[in-house]
Formats: sequence, C-alpha cells, structure tokens
Amino acid sequence: SGVDTAVGNESSSEGKMLNERLLNKLLEALLKSRSCFTATSTPSNKEEEEEEEEELLITDEALLSLLESEFIRPYRDVQYFVLKGVNRIALDLVGSLEREEKDLTLRKTAKKKKKEEHCTESGYNSEGSAKKVGLVAENMCRLLMMMDYVAKSKSDLQDDGVFLFPPPVLSLEDADEAGEDEQQMDGDQVEDEDSEASSDSSDESDDDEDTNNNKNGKKRMLSSKANQSSKRSKKNKSMTWQQPYKHRNALQEAWLSTLRLPNLPPRTQKRVLQHLSTYVLGVCPSPLRFAEYFTRSFHNGSVVVTDSSSSIANSNNNNGLTAILSLHGLFILMLDHQLEYPQFYTSLYQLLHPRILYTKHRTRFLRLLSKSLSGNSMLPAYVVASFCKKLCRLALVGPPSGGLFVLALVSNLLRKHGECACLIHRKGNPEDGLMEDVYVEEVDDLVKTRALESSLWELDALVKHYHPAISALAKSCGTEDDKTPLYDMEDFMAHTYKSLFEQEKKRVGGDDKASGKGNNFDGGKGSKGGMKGKVSLTFVEPKGLFGEDDVFGCMFKCS
Repeated sequence: SGVDTAVGNESSSEGKMLNERLLNKLLEALLKSRSCFTATSTPSNKEEEEEEEEELLITDEALLSLLESEFIRPYRDVQYFVLKGVNRIALDLVGSLEREEKDLTLRKTAKKKKKEEHCTESGYNSEGSAKKVGLVAENMCRLLMMMDYVAKSKSDLQDDGVFLFPPPVLSLEDADEAGEDEQQMDGDQVEDEDSEASSDSSDESDDDEDTNNNKNGKKRMLSSKANQSSKRSKKNKSMTWQQPYKHRNALQEAWLSTLRLPNLPPRTQKRVLQHLSTYVLGVCPSPLRFAEYFTRSFHNGSVVVTDSSSSIANSNNNNGLTAILSLHGLFILMLDHQLEYPQFYTSLYQLLHPRILYTKHRTRFLRLLSKSLSGNSMLPAYVVASFCKKLCRLALVGPPSGGLFVLALVSNLLRKHGECACLIHRKGNPEDGLMEDVYVEEVDDLVKTRALESSLWELDALVKHYHPAISALAKSCGTEDDKTPLYDMEDFMAHTYKSLFEQEKKRVGGDDKASGKGNNFDGGKGSKGGMKGKVSLTFVEPKGLFGEDDVFGCMFKCS
C-alpha cells in the first residue's frame, strides 16, 4: 500500500494517475542498487574494492521478487511503465558509455607522447565503468525475465482490477471536439488557399473557371480528410497502456535497449538467450530485430583457434552453450519469421566435435541438430554429405550413447536424400579394393570438404564396435528399404551411460537387434520359458563326459 501511495498523484480533472517520474526513480535506485549511495568503508586492496563494488551493484533477488509479485504482476499499467522505465535507463547508460568513449578518443589524440601513461589510466577507468554497466544490465535482465506475462490481446486488459489506477474514459464529446478542432484548422487552411488563389488569379474567364474548379476540388478533399480524422478520433478512445500492441512494443524496446549494454555476465547471458527464444520472440511485433544479438552472441561464444580442430568445441562449456542457444534462437527466427541467415549450417557444422557429446547440454544440441537437418528436405547434397561424414567420425571416438544417435540420424538423412547414396555404394580400386579418403575434416566451409566425393567407411569400422547395439545399427545403416519407417530421434536423445548399462542388465536371451523405439535392443524377444539369459563368468575344465553325480560318471572320463 505504501508503494501504491508513492506512485500515485492527484489530478483535478482525471483523478489519480500513475506517477511515471517517481516510478522511474524507484527503478533506477533498485536496478543500480546500493551503488547510488557513496561507500564509507575504504578497502585495503584493489581486489577487495572490485568485489565490494560488484556486491553493491548486484540487486538482491528478494527485492526483485517482491517488486514483481506485489507491484508489477497484478497491474498492467505498472507493467507498461516499468518497461518504459527500463528502456529509458538502458538508453541513458548507452549514451553515457558513448560519450566516455568519445572523450577518451579525444584525449588520446590531444595528449602528447609524454602523457601516454595518463591516457592508459583513463582507458582503464572506462573499462571499469563498462564492467559496472554490465552488472547493472544483469539486474535489468533479471527483472525483464520475470515479466513473461505481457498483455497479448485486448482480453488481457479488460478484466477488473488489472490497472493500479483505472484509466480515464474519453467521452464522445471529447472526441467530437477534437474532430471539430481539426475541421476548423482545415477550414482555415482552405480560406488561406482561397485568398492566395484569388489574389493571383488572372483576368481571363477561362482561367477563373479552372481555378474555381480547383478550389471546389480542394474543399471536397479537405472536408473528406476532416471527416476521416474525426472518425479516427472517435475510434481512438483508449489510453496508451490500454492497447496490447503498445505493451508488446514496450517489451521489445526494453529488451533491445538492455541488450545493447556491454559486458553482460555469461551466467546471465545463457538465461537471456533461452528466455528470448521461449517467451519474447513469439510476442514482439518485430522479432527479426533480435537477429543481430543472436549472431553477435554466437561469434562471442565461439573460440576459433589455429590448430586442426578449428571449431567452437575448443572453447569452454559456457561458450559452447552460449553458441548453441544463439543458434537455436536464429533457427526459430528462420523457421517462424522468415529470417535469411545463409551461414546457419556452416555455424552448426563448426559445433560438431567429440567434446560436444560429453557435455551436460548434449541433449539440447542434438535436438537442434536433428530439427535443422531432418526438418529441411531442400538441403543441398554436399551439405548433407558433410554432416553425415562428420557425424560418423564423431561416432568413432564418441560415447555409445552419442553413437546410437549419430547412426540413427545418418540413416534418416541417407533415406531422405537419395543423392547421397553414393557414400554407401562407392567402391575402391578393382585391384586391392582400397580407396583414398578425400574428405577434408579441418575445413569449416561445407563446399570445400569434398564429402560427396568420399565414402562412409566409418560404418564398416562401427560394425566392429564393442557395443552390440551400435554394431547392429551400423550394419543396417543406409541399406533399409522404402517401407522401413524413419527413426524417432527423441528416443535416441535420452540414452546415457547409465541407461545403456541398466539396459544391458535387463537384457534377455535371444537374438540381439538394435531397436530405436524401446529400451531393449533385443527387439522385445525374451528367452524360452520367460527366464532371463545367463552369462558365464568362469570356465571349469570338465573331467568326464557326464557329471560326477551321474550314474555313468565313473564310466567315461576325459584323458
């Protein structure tokens, strides 16, 4: 109730209204937290000073949760003005950083070589301020991620009690007065044009008739415009925060302004990328404006090195997850909002590395890989061949759980793209049966890999894999007929070391066959009599043809 009283003010004609200025002050103090106040303690060293500044800049989660649950979530007008306030604070921070950069550049150019040390010192201060801005941006992102309930339609704004202060209702008389004012302004413009036209008119009668006709046409045109404007004024009888489009646009502008701030911590950037793909892109009026941020995040999350691997997997797990989430956002923009991003499959190809099969976000990447390759039937043959070749290489060095997924995906791709069947049926030299592998694994450009000129000899190697399921699946990969249904990739994504181990423990007797739909790779066949199959752990050399307890045990013995 104290907050409600603080943000309200009295107006003589319209009653209580939300005090936007006071709300912005509240947001600024909360998002910048205790940094608005001067610190009294003096830290002993530089590290303690940086830690103390970071603690002062990070807003407590309890304060943000209290503001969101008690003040923002129940009221739509507060949501709108909070989004506008966050947008304004972010733009002010961006402007201050740009001014600091310009001042630093001017000082560097103006200073002489004797004072270069002073210039480097000022540069350090600018970097420190940019880091502080990154922490403030983190607070703003945390608040925006809590607001995943923006108004999408008029029904969201028509319920009782959705506004902290009910908006004033514009009467028809106000709309008519606005229309009359517009008509009066248009009439004055007509009179001015008539006077100018009469003063400039010639003495000839033919010219007078032409000018009179032009005057009448202008009057009719201006009167029709006045009528249209009056109709529009009558229709527009709602305040700004009563329009769902304004709410969605405010959410979009708040996010775009916040994402322009530099040095956002990686711990928050991963959450932001996931939140944008799930809650923001489907609501904003112009989701393609987020493509630049997703692209920038992918390039910042990738680490390109000079050795033979030359891929993103050489970076740490945080960077790998950032790149995966960025590509997922770009994939949603391509699929649902017609984004043109020609480098998507090249970027996805760079992520293929054995390390990606061991990370904890493996399932997220495999799902993105499956949707991107299986969902597009218009992929060129060289792209499909490059992915099949690289995936089979991963299966050779990856875990069994990843190998099962790779073989199932390669099998689906080969059946959907018949032009890649040459990778299976290509033979070597007639003399010795050998063939040189021309596939270039070190190149990230899909055109230069020459995968379509190679063969999937990796499948023959996987046939001799120690895991029986991979061996059986490698034998059938690429040889299925048209009647064989495609594998369900969701079933293969759930496999882990633990699930495969538990599966082997429950294995029953019978012929072992690879199955993609169930957890049993024996095709569902059990042993005779319903007994579980037993595996011999030791071997005892027999002493005779019959057992010692048998009647004929003493008659036949082994020599």
